[in-house]
Amino acid sequence: MRNMLVAVDGSEYSLAAVKAAAKLAAERGIRKVTLLNVIPTTPTPVGPMPTAAPPEDPEAWEVFDKPREILKGAGVEALLLLREGDPAEEIVQAAREGGFDLIVVGHRGLSPIKAFLLGSVSNRVVTHAPCSVLVVRPGLENNPSKGGAGL
Repeated sequence: MRNMLVAVDGSEYSLAAVKAAAKLAAERGIRKVTLLNVIPTTPTPVGPMPTAAPPEDPEAWEVFDKPREILKGAGVEALLLLREGDPAEEIVQAAREGGFDLIVVGHRGLSPIKAFLLGSVSNRVVTHAPCSVLVVRPGLENNPSKGGAGL
């Protein structure tokens, strides 16, 4: 494993994924990790409209600040990638295009009903990814009995 893609969105879930990726990268001697943020779009009669700041807006890039610092603390360089569209589709497409061998995503913990109705980004990525996917649940990283020691 040499080429890692980490999906970030500014949430506590994605920060947990970045922490797990930073630890894994440091342990494996991986010097660079790609951080991907997808600006969700909403279909409209005149075309897709971003639901957050568009890529040309400096505010759209601020989501990378904390994840970049986490990686830097582990001695790992962050490469930044910003895309627009459906988050799961864009993560999978970026993994294909970039030849990544691991995608790291956070798990939001939707209720079963919300997950059924809305679909989970992490579930969709796991289902369609061209490579291995690590789904990180926040809060488990410091609890060896819950799988945190295995990261």
